[in-house]
Amino acid sequence: MKNTLKIGLVLMAIFVAITSSSFAQKKAKTFKGTITYEMKYSGDGLEPAQIAQMPKESTIKIYENLTLTEQGPATVITNGDLKKVSVLMNLSAYGLKKYLIVKKQEEIEKDNKGTVIKYLDETKDILGYKAKKAEITSAPKEDEEEASSAKITVYYTDELGSDLVNFGNEMFHGLNGVALEYEVVTPKITIKGLAKTVEKGKVKEIDFLIPSDYVETTMEAFQEEVKALQGGGGEE
Repeated sequence: MKNTLKIGLVLMAIFVAITSSSFAQKKAKTFKGTITYEMKYSGDGLEPAQIAQMPKESTIKIYENLTLTEQGPATVITNGDLKKVSVLMNLSAYGLKKYLIVKKQEEIEKDNKGTVIKYLDETKDILGYKAKKAEITSAPKEDEEEASSAKITVYYTDELGSDLVNFGNEMFHGLNGVALEYEVVTPKITIKGLAKTVEKGKVKEIDFLIPSDYVETTMEAFQEEVKALQGGGGEE
């Protein structure tokens, strides 16, 4: 009888553990789609001509815990499941190659060790989503100037993702949800972003694959090649 009771208790414990795990997984919602932000810039460190050249919109594609953003020749793909960031630089138009720089978990965590996220009680409605307020402060990285330090005020929603969707994100690493509105304040510039559309669907996992014609390298080697090109151009 005692053995039967023990076996019953063990089976019940296993059932509770599995059920709890299932509920925990269901709480972490994910999103497949595209978010477009309206962008604004200000600050003493910018001339009006510089502001005029900056993008008025920013777009991020999301497929569960994968994200993709593009800016000029650069494409950044983050993978919250594999804990890595892939930076693709297509400089073939400038006589260089197509480069792939991969940042892994250890390097990413080191870069963000000085980041502090403070979750606040304030909320607002943004495009039908309940957006919660948080403040993020980051110290400059070891090899950067004080001007790179930033304070970010963000309204985010956990209805579109968890902290995994932000893994390796330069601004929101560790934030438990997707940003819908934010303000980044640094000593030289202030950047504001506000989501104006959240479009579900039309994004596939294949969109996040790395093309085979990109050559993997390190950031240091990439910078050396760019410097060599600039130096060669200056000598002509």
